[in-house]
Amino acid sequence: MLSESAVKSQILSLISHLPHINIDILYLYTPEFKILHQYLVEDEIIQGYTMSILETKQKQYSGGNWLLVLTNKRFHLFRNPMLGESTHIQIEFNSIKTCTTKKGWLFGKIYIETQSETFGLVQVGKKDYSFFLPALTPYLK
Repeated sequence: MLSESAVKSQILSLISHLPHINIDILYLYTPEFKILHQYLVEDEIIQGYTMSILETKQKQYSGGNWLLVLTNKRFHLFRNPMLGESTHIQIEFNSIKTCTTKKGWLFGKIYIETQSETFGLVQVGKKDYSFFLPALTPYLK
């Protein structure tokens, strides 16, 4: 498990070229960042993240915004509501059948299909989409 400060420094390095993003505000408005360190292993490096509404085909998950984190080992989906329990979904690279994206006028979409489920992040803001796409591109199938 990584320490909270190690995760925060990895996120800081990702957003260092974006002066309009404040790490404290990011943690305040996205509570999923607060639990991220509990699920990452020691040699896992965050390559990108984005936030969106999650749609799935097989299983029903709680509504609201989800945090999608791409590391050098796997994808992670997090939901950490104020009331209720947090949810963590881990998607291993070898279980991914397809990974596709689509960009519309206002939002982008990211679809990750595994053997057992299809995860659709359907309202990725344009700036978030543009920020996350370079990290995601090598995994598109």
